[in-house]
Amino acid sequence: RLSASSPYTPGCDAATSTGTLYEQAEVEPSVAVNALNPANMVAAWQQDRWSDGGSHGLVTAASFDGGRTWTNANPAVSRCAGGSVATAGAYERASDPWLAFSADGTVFLLSLSFSGAILAPGSASAMLVARSSDGGLHWSAPTTLIADGAVAFNDKGSITADPTDPLSVYAVWDRLS
Repeated sequence: RLSASSPYTPGCDAATSTGTLYEQAEVEPSVAVNALNPANMVAAWQQDRWSDGGSHGLVTAASFDGGRTWTNANPAVSRCAGGSVATAGAYERASDPWLAFSADGTVFLLSLSFSGAILAPGSASAMLVARSSDGGLHWSAPTTLIADGAVAFNDKGSITADPTDPLSVYAVWDRLS
């Protein structure tokens, strides 16, 4: 079992609540295996899902023994996970986790991070990428690939890495307007 009690507290997003919060709910898992060390696996999922989309944040878990034991982490892709304006993660919710290992063993996490209702005045969405050079134990502050206000919503992203070139990582997503 990878998941444990939620690391997030109700209200951690500092936003007006919409929808129903399903605390302790884990959804939309993703997993990747390190080709350089197949015993190193990383999983990611949404933690504390909202009925109207997204979650308090994304949680990851890393294993170095083929999945027998796991260590959890909370990449800063939302406010509840420690994201802020300074770290590019100042969003109310996170969704759609996707993982990929590059040819040198670096693992990348793609997150749809957003605030407000889709395309509503004052809303924002972004595709963020955090990276881990230690097999998924610790994550960098996210890098913003795209950020939009109410004119567009970024959704359904995926990320993959070139299996031979550690400098090439690719991300795609829908941009709805």
